[in-house]
Amino acid sequence: MTDNVIETDVLILGAGMAGLTCALSLPEGLRVMMVSKVPMPTGSTYLAQGGLAAAVSEEDSFQLHLRDTVEAGAGLVNEEVALEIIEGGPRLVMQLARWGAELEGASGGGKSGIEGGHSVRRVLHHKDRTGRLISEVLSERCFEKGNIRIIQPACAVNLLTASREMPELVDGGMDRCIGAHILHDGTISTVLAGETVIATGGAGKVYRYTSNQDSATGDGIAMAYRAGLPIRNMEFYQFHPTCLFHPEKRNFLVTEALRGEGAILLNLEGERFMENYDPERMELAPRDIVARAIDSEMKRLGNDHVLLDASRLGRDKLTASFPEVTDGVTSVGIIPWEEPIPVVPAAHYIVGGIDAATDGTTLMNGLRAIGEASCTGFHGANRLGSNSLLEAGVMGLKAADSIPGTVMRPSDFHARDWSFGRAEPLRENVLVDHAWAAIRSVMWDYVGIVRSDNKLHRALRLIDVLADEVEEDYWSLLPVTGLLELRNICTVSRAIIMSALRRRESRGLHFNMDCPEPHQPPRDTLIRLTL
Repeated sequence: MTDNVIETDVLILGAGMAGLTCALSLPEGLRVMMVSKVPMPTGSTYLAQGGLAAAVSEEDSFQLHLRDTVEAGAGLVNEEVALEIIEGGPRLVMQLARWGAELEGASGGGKSGIEGGHSVRRVLHHKDRTGRLISEVLSERCFEKGNIRIIQPACAVNLLTASREMPELVDGGMDRCIGAHILHDGTISTVLAGETVIATGGAGKVYRYTSNQDSATGDGIAMAYRAGLPIRNMEFYQFHPTCLFHPEKRNFLVTEALRGEGAILLNLEGERFMENYDPERMELAPRDIVARAIDSEMKRLGNDHVLLDASRLGRDKLTASFPEVTDGVTSVGIIPWEEPIPVVPAAHYIVGGIDAATDGTTLMNGLRAIGEASCTGFHGANRLGSNSLLEAGVMGLKAADSIPGTVMRPSDFHARDWSFGRAEPLRENVLVDHAWAAIRSVMWDYVGIVRSDNKLHRALRLIDVLADEVEEDYWSLLPVTGLLELRNICTVSRAIIMSALRRRESRGLHFNMDCPEPHQPPRDTLIRLTL
């Protein structure tokens, strides 16, 4: 072995809820390497304000939670998968408590919250800082465990596969993942792993406006797609209806739980407009309906945002129950108990992802995908609020349950080291910055909340041109994280557009003006790169 070759039993890419839960649940006899692109705690989990949906109270049940999930999912929820994940909720909640992350409402009391699409209070939380608590506590537990090695900041470049490195391991036409190339401190290491777990989260930075951190560039999805794995339902991107509209805080989320407690939406003429779109559920309609309603009001009136009026909750309630939101908006001069909060929809959660089972198993031996990077069928065509932390955590537990019996010895693997060839340093950041801005503008303008065939075809042509330029830079320039991320958002953007063009209907989060009605029977969209 050379100094740039590292062996580990389990390689986990990503350090959010899914990756942390998996790492902590694996037997201590396994060597675990966790790769985090930015210093922990981090990721969409860290930013999650609302909470974790779990049926733990006497007023709730697995079947009731399933019913709400299926209704929100617009006909595409795999009910068997959904029930399996929902039934794992109580175990996850108890395990989080054992690690030190205790959530309000976990004992079934009256402290649970409610969000759009839920028929009962089942959102377990820690004020509006649920994700921060989980991230901080679980990260601390990981640093304490002797079998977990954490590499940060580091970025995975590509998966290592048997078809390219060790053809003798291809089993009956099924490829095997044997690790990944990892960029860390300017050097690329060859990490050989008995099992590789993609837990890299979402891809919000594909869009101009997002609630996600800058690191959410769809890395795992892009790597899996380039390795020949099928990815599913990429056209379903959930836009959170209420992201703060302010130049100083462009990715600050205003939690849906505010609407659960009585905050209302107004257009800039002061009219409460949800009664025109979903008069029965109003502000508690599922996110796809609320986001489209806001988009429609902005276009109808020619405005660039709407208002969320939470003043009726009062100062005491806002500061006690929603300190994250209150601190965030007051820091830019908005007093939420006196005036409405300007909000706009923003890319929030990718429902599609790598086709995977509930334990993360994929169509490649030795590779699992868990959390937001995966697509199990749990969310269907639209995610029910706070089901994401539930899915990520339960998948992490299930992956850890099933990994020990499948791990091959990394010492049996070999792969070529990374070759820099004649690559030169990136001398002008404008090459990356311009392409990044162009891609995100194209996606926001043409592949957003409301789509059309013309906009989708135009978007694909524009992205194809940009992707060719980025791919040329990838092969001619020395790798840096920004360039790798740019390549990945090109891949994910194309996947979203191609999937949207294949869905000749409107369903859930995908609305196309040229085919506005759903078609039966419901079907998934699968795309796969031909290698």
